[in-house]
Amino acid sequence: MSAGVVASLLTKEPFAAMDAGRFPRHLPLTGLLQNDARLIQCRANQIVVREGDYGNSAFLVLSGSATVVLDNLPRRSLGRGQPKRRSLWRTLARALSIKGIPERRVHHTEREFSRQASPGVFLQDVPRLLNDRRTAVVPVGEIFGELAALGRTPRTATVIAAEDGTEILEIRWQGLRDLMNFAPEFNQQIEARFRENGLIPLLNQIDILQRVPRPALTEIAQATKLERYGSFDWYGSFREMREAGPGAAALQSEPLIQREGDYVNGLLVIRGGFVRVSRLYNHSEQTVAYLGKGQHYGLREILHNHRNPSDPMPARYSLRAVGYVDVLLLPTELMERVVLPTLTPSQIKEYTPERDRGPRAPGAGPEGLRRQIGPGVLEFFLDQRTLNGSATMLIDLDRCTRCDDCVRACASTHDGNPRFIRQGHRIESIQMVQACMHCHDPICMIPCPTGAIHRQESGQVVINDDTCIGCASCADNCPYDNIQMVEIRDPKGQPQYPVAVDADGTVVRDAQGRPVPQPAAGPILRATKCDLCQEHVGGPACERACPHDALVRMDMRDTDRLASWLTR
Repeated sequence: MSAGVVASLLTKEPFAAMDAGRFPRHLPLTGLLQNDARLIQCRANQIVVREGDYGNSAFLVLSGSATVVLDNLPRRSLGRGQPKRRSLWRTLARALSIKGIPERRVHHTEREFSRQASPGVFLQDVPRLLNDRRTAVVPVGEIFGELAALGRTPRTATVIAAEDGTEILEIRWQGLRDLMNFAPEFNQQIEARFRENGLIPLLNQIDILQRVPRPALTEIAQATKLERYGSFDWYGSFREMREAGPGAAALQSEPLIQREGDYVNGLLVIRGGFVRVSRLYNHSEQTVAYLGKGQHYGLREILHNHRNPSDPMPARYSLRAVGYVDVLLLPTELMERVVLPTLTPSQIKEYTPERDRGPRAPGAGPEGLRRQIGPGVLEFFLDQRTLNGSATMLIDLDRCTRCDDCVRACASTHDGNPRFIRQGHRIESIQMVQACMHCHDPICMIPCPTGAIHRQESGQVVINDDTCIGCASCADNCPYDNIQMVEIRDPKGQPQYPVAVDADGTVVRDAQGRPVPQPAAGPILRATKCDLCQEHVGGPACERACPHDALVRMDMRDTDRLASWLTR
């Protein structure tokens, strides 16, 4: 944005109320707006955000207004098509026709160098679509989309421009984070909106709160503390942490949320990210489990202390942030007064501490996962951040015969080009393969300037070849090195080169009117990675092709399935 536009923004709320002196010299408020925000001029019924999309930015209405559609809309009205899957016959025909040419793709040369601003996606037949659906108005000065931006979670509603000339400021999550860090009043505004719009639905999803009456739940929401630990851009230092060595070195670099032996002053609920659960062992700490979104810690201690006030139980484990973690703290007083009376007998039995009810089953409790999969494997998953994956590729090397059927199956479904490398970090007999994990926190999407890499409604992280410009930002940002940059070739296997352009950006053409290639610039590159065989019936070909059941695509949050696979 120009300096004039930034100056105009500084006269409007919420920026006018911000103290520019609070911002560091290397990150002034004017520079933040100039680099991390952009203006969007919208026409009536233009879609600003779509329900189900994963968001990396928030929006501020500067003029006009926007409409939030609180109920679901049909897929087609939002510009989404039904994912196409190839039939078994088409899959076999394609496999038989493979010629082994690397990454044969159609490259739209002229479109690459003559892009124009997209006219946007518009909601059609608005009166009919919105007639029987709940809506709300977003007026001038209101922010929306900030929860999805900060949590890198799906949008919960569709928002459309309500009138022509609506002007909206889009703020990238990086800028939103910095505004919250250096403008306390803005941070308070964002947190107030979360309490109003997002906190109660989140509390409703927690198992032990589902029987709490709505008035009491509102009281809990008002008293809940919002806490953050670690770095939101944790991936920047992840490679350095991994090189520093596993175990204690990695553990000590993780911010402490709660220390073993301290008084438990509330129920800790994981809002986002992952938490390492550890205990003191000799002169170090030993990892026993990890917690993910929606899980909680502290109920056993709270339940014991409520029943035995003269014999209080301190925290039995330490909790540390693995990367970046959002935590909710529900005060103990409210837990005892409001939540404990609503627990069912089975819940009380489940969360009664071991010392109050005798020995437990071998697989029960926080340490059950450690006993099931082994301490070394558990430390490995945490140190390598493998638990971030919703489709992590793991190979049991005791079963694997190195037949490479998985690689050939992947190649046969991708024009002769496998989308993963059968190598990677290993622990004992388990290897974490170098394949896209389709992360729960897909930070590869953050720097993409065109949105080419995106998450689908079904959860897969995919790349749109038509909008990928080969900048390599996703590959550079992937902390696991699971995205590769490849040369684009024509159907005959010849490399394709960018076309020459003159000073005003016009494509240079030869006497026959064909664009003139520019070999000196090097072949055109595009990002490529595993797409979970989304076009094919039956799921990932690599997993289906393994003759020894040695390979699995694992959602690392499903600890029961993970333990079952590791101990079979």
